[in-house]
Amino acid sequence: MTTGFGQSIRATVLICAAAAIGSLSVYLANGAPLFYFDTVGYLSQGHSMLDAVADAVFPASASGPELSQPAPTPPSPPDRSVDASRSAVYALALSSLDAVAGLDIAVFINLGLIWLALLLVARRIGSPSVLPALRLSSLALLAACLGALPFYVAYLMPDILAPVMILMLALIFTYFPQMSRGEFLASGVLVLAAVVAHPSHLLIAAAMLPVGLLASPVMARRRLWISVGLIGLLVGVGVAEKFLFAAAVGYFEKKEARYLPFMTARLIVDGPGMTYLASHCPDPELATCALYDELSGGEDTAKLDAPSILFSTSEETGSYKRLSDQHQLEISHEQPEFVLNVVRAAPFAVIGALARNTAVQLSYFRIDMTVPDAGLLAKLDDENGSATASLRNGRLVTNPHRWMAPLARLHAALYGVSVLAIVWILLKARRQRTNLWIFTGLVAAGIVANALVCGGVSEPAYRYGARVMFLFPTLAAVLSFGGSSGWKD
Repeated sequence: MTTGFGQSIRATVLICAAAAIGSLSVYLANGAPLFYFDTVGYLSQGHSMLDAVADAVFPASASGPELSQPAPTPPSPPDRSVDASRSAVYALALSSLDAVAGLDIAVFINLGLIWLALLLVARRIGSPSVLPALRLSSLALLAACLGALPFYVAYLMPDILAPVMILMLALIFTYFPQMSRGEFLASGVLVLAAVVAHPSHLLIAAAMLPVGLLASPVMARRRLWISVGLIGLLVGVGVAEKFLFAAAVGYFEKKEARYLPFMTARLIVDGPGMTYLASHCPDPELATCALYDELSGGEDTAKLDAPSILFSTSEETGSYKRLSDQHQLEISHEQPEFVLNVVRAAPFAVIGALARNTAVQLSYFRIDMTVPDAGLLAKLDDENGSATASLRNGRLVTNPHRWMAPLARLHAALYGVSVLAIVWILLKARRQRTNLWIFTGLVAAGIVANALVCGGVSEPAYRYGARVMFLFPTLAAVLSFGGSSGWKD
């Protein structure tokens, strides 16, 4: 018996070590965390918030040597607003890690988050005992490592929390009565962390809630209060984060929080929004006409691209960012009314565009957007200065296109085989374990919700697809071995 227990511990240690190494493989191969251009935005925003709080709590002394100060320069017109589209919570977390321990520690936190989520899943689908749950969760990690997971473990962006949230919502809706208080608390905290880490996560959760409440038989007797409680908690926390950030911006920086008009840009690029503006502009009561004037001037079709509309400042492709701060504020404030008016004017065109973008997003799984171009860091350094000080290029930025195409083919085959394996396992288990059907269906619903939100509201992009596609081999591994005695004893 002792020998068997010792062998069990050794097997657990070995598979945990293999899972850790596999998950960190991209970070180790690169020699540095991966980053995106928006990573600098989070760092800049977070450090600005920390500095504002520090200045408010510890104001600089007014008795310093004034002669040493440089002569004042003529002030430029101040911006009245601060971009609030990014999560203030994630910006603070990333900048705090940068200040205290260095950005590399974020890679290990990413790994801890996804591992904890899989451990909670393994305790329900497999065994609640520590060693079997560790082995099953490690095996699931190893399967995910064959897909895109290692790239998102190494990624200094909140994307890793999207699959974590999907797994946890599926777990809660499927196994709520069987979960211990500790399991429910841990899974709930992970969901809330995801909701406040990125605006898209709140929308994905909102899309999953009605599916979970309808599909889960264990919620039948508690559907009313559970639905009210979950919706209230998730929406409340998500709205509270935005409200507190807006209040902090107003108090510390005396500015107004502004949200980028993602849906306005999406409707314009898809056509219905542009058609609406063409038929209503010029109109002094319609602030978005200022954006239409920028987009309709010239013949450069590159302007009619959502990222260009929202972020470009160049004369060739820029539009929204080239407007005055006042105009940008007015367009952002007008977005809800503009979206409703476009939907009323062309509902079928909007629905068709949404379905098309969702389908395109579901076909995207490549990891290309997680690996920065070799020149991105230098460009970000020129534009942002000290905000890039902790970022560094790694080995993978050198000629990444040599290995990205073959890797994409391998991932396509892996995800296809995983889906077939999942279907086969579920067909075999349909009479014995209906919970597996519910859990898998909810994870699949989360993947579709991710495509709907990211592809339909923002723009179809590889980054959004790859962050959830590795859930297919993960599920295949959990379903294959969750009921095996070797992973339960």
